[in-house]
Amino acid sequence: MPATPSAFLVLDRELAPLRAGDPCHLAGEEGRHAAKVARIGVGERVLLTDLHGTQVLAEVEAAAKESLELRLCEPPRTAATRAPELVLVQALATGGRDEQAVESATELGADAVVPWIARRSVSVWRGEKQRKGRAKWEATVRAAVKQSRRARIPQVAEPLGTAQLVRCAAEWTAQGDLVLVLHEQESTGLPTLVPQMRAAGRIVLIVGPEGGIAPEEVAELQEAGARSVLLGPEVLRSSTAGPAAIAAISALIGRWG
Repeated sequence: MPATPSAFLVLDRELAPLRAGDPCHLAGEEGRHAAKVARIGVGERVLLTDLHGTQVLAEVEAAAKESLELRLCEPPRTAATRAPELVLVQALATGGRDEQAVESATELGADAVVPWIARRSVSVWRGEKQRKGRAKWEATVRAAVKQSRRARIPQVAEPLGTAQLVRCAAEWTAQGDLVLVLHEQESTGLPTLVPQMRAAGRIVLIVGPEGGIAPEEVAELQEAGARSVLLGPEVLRSSTAGPAAIAAISALIGRWG
C-alpha cells in the first residue's frame, strides 16, 4: 500500500460531515477519470478535497469502470483561510493568455478570480460566449487546484466591465481592502506597500489586456481608491503579470511562510 496518495481528486459533495472509516462513493466525471483514465486501483490511497477546502486521505476498496468505492483513512480536515486573501482581476486576452494567467495564479495561491472586459480587450464575452468563457475558466481553475494539490478552489466571479469594476474597487477600498493596479509606467514598487498589504483583509490585483490598461481606466480606478504599482523593471505579458505579482506578494508578506 503506498504511503503517499497516488492521486488528488475533487468532490462536489461535502466531506466535513464524514468520519474516519466512513465509505465514500466517487462517480461522475471525476470518478470516470479516476477509474478509466488514471486507472486507480484497489489498495491505492488518494487525497480528496471538496469545494469548501476540506481534505481527507482515503483508500480505494473497489473500482468499477466509471467509479470508485473509497473508505476514509482519517477524519476530514478543513484548511484555514490564508490572510490576506488574494484576488486576481484578469482582463480578457487573446491566444489563451488569460487562461494561462488564471492557471498559474491558481497554482500560486489566488483565492478568487474575476474576469474583466477591459476597454482594450480584443476578446469580449457576450451572451453564450460569456457562459462558455466563464465555464472554461472554472475548468482551468479546477485543473490547477488538482495540479497544485491545494485545499481550496478559487471562485470564478461573473465578468465585469470597466464601469462595474470601478464601482467594485470603491466598495473594496471602503471595506479596507487594498486594490492594486499593475502598471508599467508607475514608480512605486510592491516592497514599499508591505505594511498596507499585511494590514489588508484582501488584496485585489488588477491586470490589463495585451494592449495595457487605458489611461482613463487607470484614472477611474485611482479615483475609486485603487493604487497603481510597478511590479518590476521588465514589462510582462498579460499571462504572467498577475501570477508574478501573487508570487512576489506571497513572499513579501510571509504568506508562503
